Amino acid sequence: MASGTPPSPTARSRAFVDFTLRHGKVLWALALLLALPAGIATTRLYLHLNSDLEQLLPRDSPSVRALEELRARMPGLQYVGVVVDSVNESQLPAAEKFLDDLEQRVRAYPQTLVRSIRNNANEERAFIEKNALLYADLEDLVEIKDRISARKSWEMSKKMDVLLDPNEPPPPLEFDDLSTKYEQKAATASRFPKGRFSSKTLHASLLLIEVGGFSTGTGLAKELLPRIKADIAALGGPGHYAPAMQVGFSGDLAVSDEEISALAADLTLSSALVLLAVIAVLWLYFRWWRAIPVLLLPLFVATSYTFGIVTLPPFSIRELNSNTAFLGSIIVGNGVNFSIVLLARYVEARRRGVQVHEALVQAVWGARVGTLVAALAAAVAYASLVFTDFRGFRQFGIIGGLGMVICWVTAFVLMPPLLAWTDSSPRAAPQPRPANKSPLALVARWVTGHAALVAFTGLLFTLMALIPLRSFDATAHLETDFSKLRRKDSWTVGERFWGAKMDRLLNRYLTPTVVLTDTPAEAEAVAERLRTSILKPPASDLISEVRSLSNILPPYQKEKAGTLASIHRLLSPATRSQLEPSTLEKVDRLLGTTPPIPFSALQLPATFTTGMRERDGTLGSAVLVFPSLNKAIWQGDNLVRYANTLREAAQPQPDKPSKPGRVAGSLPISSDIIQSIRRDGPLASAYAFVGVLLLVVLMFRFSSNTVFIVGSLLVGVLWMVAITFALGVKINFINFIAFPITFGIGVDYSVNIMSRYVQDGSDDIEGPIRSTGAAVGLCSMTTIIGYSSLLLAKNHGLFLFGLVAVIGEVACLTSALIFLPAVLQWWKRLRSAATTAA
Repeated sequence: MASGTPPSPTARSRAFVDFTLRHGKVLWALALLLALPAGIATTRLYLHLNSDLEQLLPRDSPSVRALEELRARMPGLQYVGVVVDSVNESQLPAAEKFLDDLEQRVRAYPQTLVRSIRNNANEERAFIEKNALLYADLEDLVEIKDRISARKSWEMSKKMDVLLDPNEPPPPLEFDDLSTKYEQKAATASRFPKGRFSSKTLHASLLLIEVGGFSTGTGLAKELLPRIKADIAALGGPGHYAPAMQVGFSGDLAVSDEEISALAADLTLSSALVLLAVIAVLWLYFRWWRAIPVLLLPLFVATSYTFGIVTLPPFSIRELNSNTAFLGSIIVGNGVNFSIVLLARYVEARRRGVQVHEALVQAVWGARVGTLVAALAAAVAYASLVFTDFRGFRQFGIIGGLGMVICWVTAFVLMPPLLAWTDSSPRAAPQPRPANKSPLALVARWVTGHAALVAFTGLLFTLMALIPLRSFDATAHLETDFSKLRRKDSWTVGERFWGAKMDRLLNRYLTPTVVLTDTPAEAEAVAERLRTSILKPPASDLISEVRSLSNILPPYQKEKAGTLASIHRLLSPATRSQLEPSTLEKVDRLLGTTPPIPFSALQLPATFTTGMRERDGTLGSAVLVFPSLNKAIWQGDNLVRYANTLREAAQPQPDKPSKPGRVAGSLPISSDIIQSIRRDGPLASAYAFVGVLLLVVLMFRFSSNTVFIVGSLLVGVLWMVAITFALGVKINFINFIAFPITFGIGVDYSVNIMSRYVQDGSDDIEGPIRSTGAAVGLCSMTTIIGYSSLLLAKNHGLFLFGLVAVIGEVACLTSALIFLPAVLQWWKRLRSAATTAA
């Protein structure tokens, strides 16, 4: 460690301060001029929030490419469900009347917004009943023909008295076995045996609105849902039809609208709270009101620059996703750190009686190295996310990394002239305060007085923190249940509450996963392989139905029609007159009075072909896969197995080379997110640590200082991981970001402490804690405030991100402010004792 007289500010520092003071007005005029278009671009970004999971994956991800193909080929496949809870069975007719009135209004919407509306399955049932025999197996129709033919032959032989055995009983003309078979199939296939989408048991009724397009964004939701809500209000609401009756929305568009509404509300609240809380702690620390505009004005300029620049090439970010929506608050909380250290140095000098110009020189010179390393370390940690394939990480890394650098530059360029203007008279100067009575002075004396105890306790905690890491298990510590990452109230009053009612009402998931192929033959081959796979686990637990053209357009219609025509010819008036009335009734009920006419795909009801009929009118090249209606499909491992099962079935057979089928839908996207996190999460943390390590080595060379800085950071991160495990907080695709960026932000504190310790040129441990330690504590407080804003988020994933980030801040600050000084003091005493002994 260096000792002796502290070095003086360099000539470069003086020249830099002189430049900023001489050109202060020009610098600020230019800064504000550029802030205007940057602010407009920032506003546009925040007006285009997107909560869709698709935005988190690379554009060349298989599930994203498949979804884009689905959107291009299929006109719909997305619904808004309007669900009414009638409270009790007696009010169910009122619920249906309310939906009927709402339906009349929705039918007036343009086709670009709404493709179809349904509140019952009558069209489906009528078509099936009319063509039921054509959906029967050809073998069963032949069996019916054989039975009737045998009975007719017996009747003729008996009439002509040519029976070999006069006592031979007539062949039975019974069809109970076949009737039972198809009645069971009809009961299974008919989700709505009473037609209307209503349930007395659930006291609920449903109106299904198919939207006019397939959107992964919020454009359709923003246009459609407010219009429906306005019409509901115009009708007087459900309460106008029956007391206490309630209405809610379900489906993909309702999810998007719900999440975006939560993000917008959370952003408004968090931004206001962050600003007020930051102002409060800055005032309490500096007790100089001029510190507030001096700190915040350059910070707001830097924040607007950050978001404005990322909208330009080569970044070209046009909308924020669920991971990056809160970056404004985070940049404010992190980016103010460099300004705080610079201002703390200035205020410290002014309270010693140093004049404004010299105080600025000392502040810039003293803060430049530590804050630059801290800013670059934070930028490196954020930038480590850019090298992953996960787009949710990459966008976060670009904006966060750029923001840290810009915040540092604006602080050192814009703050000196602003300080010179605001601190222009003796009355405006910060007033002296007794340093030895500050809380940090007490902490400094206690740490240095009990250095061995503090160091030993810290080492003990560190060793204890290593224990849970030995038992790390991805299944136990990674959150793969996506249902736990939605907004918290979704399960009580939001889409998940109403969506669960719709699921129970329909007894199936409404939106299937789609396997896109290039020909009907390929689609049927994929469907057949899937139907085979669901006969055994795990597919049997995850897939409830596989639907292809062969399900809705029965095969061998000509053969079936020919067989049925033969059956009707056999049932001539003479034959019918010979049958018992009860038998004749069974025959007519089973076969009808006239044979059915074969139909083509064009004659199928539109509800049959939703998701299968393409924009150009072609049909049959898509397979619809409906997941099982259970919670298993929300689990990460099951999601991966589900997607893999579909993708394996979509692979072409060796004897029939073709292009593999593309699996499209929200579940494959969720599967790809899970696998991307498992692959990219550890890489991002490794990149962040290596980047920070190289930066510290570059700035401090290979010395004991580097060891102390990196050691303090590693101890803080280790404590952070141990605490999250102890609290049962699982890692998810949102809060995983907290781990790599903690390397960059956490090193800020140990870097500034060590930088001041070395710069003072003495062996005094208390001095850095009293002075820079106080500023470091304030930096951490503002960062914690930025992260704590996420604890108010309705989205549970963002809440967990805020919680993990706050834990990391507290752990790294404690390590840098208490554990590191104790180790330095302990190390100093050991060296002194060794020197004395020698």
